Amino acid sequence: MKGGDISNETSPRIIVLAEAVVKSELVEEGVWLNKKTVRKISSLNNLALSRLWLVSNRYGLSVELAGLASEGWTQEHLDNIMDKLERRGGNPFNYAELYDTLEEFRNEFPYRPNLKGVVSDGKSLLFGSWGIDLDNL
Repeated sequence: MKGGDISNETSPRIIVLAEAVVKSELVEEGVWLNKKTVRKISSLNNLALSRLWLVSNRYGLSVELAGLASEGWTQEHLDNIMDKLERRGGNPFNYAELYDTLEEFRNEFPYRPNLKGVVSDGKSLLFGSWGIDLDNL
């Protein structure tokens, strides 16, 4: 909505990888042959979340939280992060989506005309011209 006019224009979107805003680690659980690797979330990166909220508010961006199943993220992890931020009243994210692999994730970029960038923590080279390091946001 610009100047009081209602339009069907979609707002510009950035996608933020969960590892950029959450401190977590992969941990092996189980015994002997039943071992499996799961991701344990230790805390939120409040500085990064604050920065995202300010940028999204200033520029009217829609922000998506993304995780990769191939890196141990689950939709439950993403939903829990969103719920926790909602309860705190400072959630910069509008959406949360789990992608199976990095390739599946990257293959969607050309079909999203409103995508302005992918924010990551040190992985921006993987995303070509869409890649944005968290420090350069």
